[in-house]
Amino acid sequence: MFSNIKLIPLIFLASLTAFAQEPNNINSTEDEDEPHKIGNIILGAYIPSAFGDNFVNNGMDLSPGAKIAFKVNTYPGIYVGPYFSFFNGEVSDQTLLGNYDNTTNFVIGAVAGYDFYVINFDISLGMGVGYSVYANRGLGDNFNDTATALWFSPEVSYRLNTYLGLFIAPELRHDFMNIDVPSELEDTFGGVNYFNISFGLRINLGTGYKFQ
Repeated sequence: MFSNIKLIPLIFLASLTAFAQEPNNINSTEDEDEPHKIGNIILGAYIPSAFGDNFVNNGMDLSPGAKIAFKVNTYPGIYVGPYFSFFNGEVSDQTLLGNYDNTTNFVIGAVAGYDFYVINFDISLGMGVGYSVYANRGLGDNFNDTATALWFSPEVSYRLNTYLGLFIAPELRHDFMNIDVPSELEDTFGGVNYFNISFGLRINLGTGYKFQ
């Protein structure tokens, strides 16, 4: 299951790259004189960091994962699109978390925001919502915890050329957990706060990026 999950970003990127090779044909068919900015893909490392009094910060050691998003321009400066991220965690306190050893967290969701260009930089102010799964594994004890994830993530990308750039994006995220626990443990297991960092490649799609 987990190897299939980790293949999702590669499959997603391959399909979008194939789509990105066609914008000139699309534009020439519809309107040769009007350049069009389709959107962009971001793909990179995802470094999680939990904070506050919660079960992840108190009972896990987190390790980096990856993030991918496809932001489609729906109106000048406005984008929406799908989002996927994952990371892993090792249980450091089984007395708090229970009888399992590690977890893989993945989020499937959607992002929306505002994107603008300043000199050689693409800058985005975005937020997202998604379905967060903690796939917990232990010796004879595999189970999932789920949550609704909300996040805010500004992003700065430096253009290497018209279609390729390097981005960095801090992310403030909160997972609203769906875990049934006694009332005295709700503060610890009811939600998780994250301050995450991602960085990697940004791929611009469409000929409209040539004219900025």
